[in-house]
Amino acid sequence: MDTATNVSAGLLAQAVDQLRDGVTIADARRKDHPIIYVNRGFEQMTGYASAEVIGKSYRFLQGEDVEQPEIATIHDALTRGEGCQVTLRNYRKDGSLFWNELSISPLRDEQGELTHFVGVQKDVTSRILHDQHLHQSSLDLHTLNRQLGTLAYTDHVSGISNRRHFDEQFASLLAAAQRTHGELSVLLIELDHFREFIERYGRPAGDECLRVVGDCIAKLFARGSDCAARYSGDEFAVVSTGDNIVDLQAHAQKLRAKVSALGIPHSGSPHGIVTISVGGVARIPQRDTAATDLIALADAALYEAKRHGRNRAHIVN
Repeated sequence: MDTATNVSAGLLAQAVDQLRDGVTIADARRKDHPIIYVNRGFEQMTGYASAEVIGKSYRFLQGEDVEQPEIATIHDALTRGEGCQVTLRNYRKDGSLFWNELSISPLRDEQGELTHFVGVQKDVTSRILHDQHLHQSSLDLHTLNRQLGTLAYTDHVSGISNRRHFDEQFASLLAAAQRTHGELSVLLIELDHFREFIERYGRPAGDECLRVVGDCIAKLFARGSDCAARYSGDEFAVVSTGDNIVDLQAHAQKLRAKVSALGIPHSGSPHGIVTISVGGVARIPQRDTAATDLIALADAALYEAKRHGRNRAHIVN
């Protein structure tokens, strides 16, 4: 009977020593649960010889990297005499980091008294790095898609929304105003004598003028319910909700004054600087009102502003 027991113990020890995973046994009856056994797999995984480990606490592999929530999980499990499984950062003898998937199980004697803890360590560094790479790739792809989405809706010259984005926002805001019977306003803004500006100063100066004026418009109409966009070559458009004709007239005049205050030189203009003409409409749209109807009204108002000398705003309802 004793011989069979000895043989079984020997086979078990040999089998455990051949495992690629690290195996440790800690004494649960002593303070800090010192390690009393490590297998060859543990030595190969960590670089520590058995003699360097015996008597140490399980915590030594964490080094100074103690700000890991898994450490508290291990401590709580050992305190309760229970098992646990965590993945945490550990460090080899040479200081290199590896990710350790640690499984701890309690051992009890025939009376049910806790005597030891068995720990099985699995080096999962490759898996963790692969998962981190996939996560980073996913983040990079998400960022790229977001950037592409931004580019798809941004005018590359002025830096504000483009016609595509404006049309989509206009359709959404119009539908919302029709549902709620709310005010909807549209402005069309044209740079006065812009063709002459290009002829005198060149296309690069023209693009810079569009950028500066576009930025001025976008900053004035920056509410969540506003959409300011470059609508065509020398024309910008704004759609917004909640403004009546008086509010819209005030906004249009404020914008006109702000653009004039930019002081962009324009020798082809009667004013000597770049100015704008603004046409707009503010009304509660009917159920059958189309976006093109409101654009047509704003365009007609813009024509009136230009017909009366430019550098002015004309708003209708």
